Amino acid sequence: MLAEAIELRQRGEFEKATSLLRHWLDETTATASAEERRAAEFEIERMRRIRLDYKRSAEEVFEGIRKRVPDFSREEFERLERDGHFDVQVIDGRKVFMNSSVSNIFLRVPELRARDRSRKPDLTYRKLYDHARRVKEAHRLTRDFLVLPQDFMVTYTLTVKANAAPAGALVRCWMPYVRMFPFQSDAYILGTDPTDYLVAPPEYPHRTIYLEKRAEKDVPTRFQVRFIYRCWARASEVDPAKVQPYRKDGPEYAYYAADRKPHLDLSNELLRKLNSEIVGGETNPYLIARRIYDWIAQNTIYQYAREYSTLDNISHYVASRRAGDCGQHGMLFIALCRMNGIPARWQSGWESFDARGNNMHDWCEFYVEPYGWLPADPDMAVNLVHYAQDVLSETEIRELCDFMFGSMDHFRLATNCDFGMPLYPPKEDFRSETVDFQRGEVEADGKNLYFDQWNWNMEIEPIPPERAAELARQYVPPLTPSGPTPQEGESATSGPAVAPAATDQTTSGAQTSSDPAMSAPMS
Repeated sequence: MLAEAIELRQRGEFEKATSLLRHWLDETTATASAEERRAAEFEIERMRRIRLDYKRSAEEVFEGIRKRVPDFSREEFERLERDGHFDVQVIDGRKVFMNSSVSNIFLRVPELRARDRSRKPDLTYRKLYDHARRVKEAHRLTRDFLVLPQDFMVTYTLTVKANAAPAGALVRCWMPYVRMFPFQSDAYILGTDPTDYLVAPPEYPHRTIYLEKRAEKDVPTRFQVRFIYRCWARASEVDPAKVQPYRKDGPEYAYYAADRKPHLDLSNELLRKLNSEIVGGETNPYLIARRIYDWIAQNTIYQYAREYSTLDNISHYVASRRAGDCGQHGMLFIALCRMNGIPARWQSGWESFDARGNNMHDWCEFYVEPYGWLPADPDMAVNLVHYAQDVLSETEIRELCDFMFGSMDHFRLATNCDFGMPLYPPKEDFRSETVDFQRGEVEADGKNLYFDQWNWNMEIEPIPPERAAELARQYVPPLTPSGPTPQEGESATSGPAVAPAATDQTTSGAQTSSDPAMSAPMS
């Protein structure tokens, strides 16, 4: 039944699929398992979410383009649609365009982008290039993997819309927080609204601050957290000739090189064919990963994405469309690495190139013996190759792409080490974001509140170390870190360390996990 409903959904027959699923749920109350019922219920929810992502008419998209290119014609629009440049679905007989269609067409079609009167050079690329050169110079002088620490102060606000939850309902909120990694340290919570909070353990896959409030009639429910943390840039030098075979008998290798359906389906025919074309006869893991990274950069483009929870297989989605956003590019990189026996894993959170920046971002790490876990940002490489020519020379673009394979800037707030993992404490209902965790999650009296029912605002402000030290002394009693800090010589393969962030010993997150997904070194 579920397969039939999915087939109907893929044909755009949402009403038939929904009716089929609801009838099945009514008829199997006593016979279907809880897992089967939950899968059917989520398929109904998935179609509701897809409708929210596809709400634009052809006329709305055409007029949106005309605002930026006044001489854009109907003939051009029809040709672009004929050539498949728009993300369009026919849902129950009505043609609808993805909400980001206007922005995406300028990213997809260079000729149209050149005519965009609102277009401005993205100076972020120049800032990142200059920073990368400083990182490499610091590494040259110190030979350290972790260099150039930068402190940040974060204010994150999540506001549930008035009456999205009934008056008196318990509203539960999970907000992003600093996860334990070798390159992040000195994390301290400065304050929360409400004042009582629970922090997930430092090594939890999705690091969260959990808060609760009662909803009031006609009043928005507001949650806020303020914290500081330190992020270190990473710089590596890898000699491919010194790369060693993997030790495949440990749980970490088994976990990070494994098939993990639906998004990491290593038997997928399209991915296997693509992998063969990319890798050819190369056998060195480091060079294979670089081939994958370069292929993604050269052969895919950036497109604002529909919600991940609406996609059946993210890596296949990117490979088939040759387009995606940061997490989708990252998922394809991970899938192709694992297809070649290269351990690779998800990493995500936020990037903060500008003061009070608030850009969600996903990237990856891959493992090479004897160098350990190395960062890679295939999405940044995509953006550099296709969109940085106004700011950087071709030589500078290649240099920065090289940097983003094995090294990393310090403009990051990493909250996740994996995707699609449980929250702490667990949610009762479906998650709004079933893959990543960046904006947060909310539910009221056990019912999920989706993204259209609340707003968020992230501010990440760089601060000098003296200010960070002052804030830590002012708001948080000194606590002993759970391991060696980067200042004490943390290496690329050593265990992660971060200062416990909470003032309440019962919620300081001092727990550890035996899950192989939690550990940094490959043993």
